[in-house]
Amino acid sequence: MQPYQKARELVQAVKAEESYKEFMQAREQVFADPKLKDMLRDLRKAEIEAHQRQMAGQELDDDDKQKIQKLYELARMNSVLAGYLEKEYRFSMMMMDIQKIINEVIPQEKDQPDGQSN
Repeated sequence: MQPYQKARELVQAVKAEESYKEFMQAREQVFADPKLKDMLRDLRKAEIEAHQRQMAGQELDDDDKQKIQKLYELARMNSVLAGYLEKEYRFSMMMMDIQKIINEVIPQEKDQPDGQSN
């Protein structure tokens, strides 16, 4: 049961982090404004569609790249949305770092005995 308790403690530690608090506050601001919420949704939709095409082995054409770039430029022109994206990025970086640490429990292929892989 200890890993579950430690996970709960990790949740509490994350919630106590300033980057989490700032991200959640910025998120509330964005989601309280239907225009900003729609802008963010359009940006995320374009990113997801592009990612799905890339995962399917398709190249992104210039129109796709320009669409995403234009959506980012529009988002950055709004100080609230730009602040949200910055805070989201910082929070995401912290979460990725935590995930890397947690993933240390999984042996890497090079760590397999006799070069065997699973």
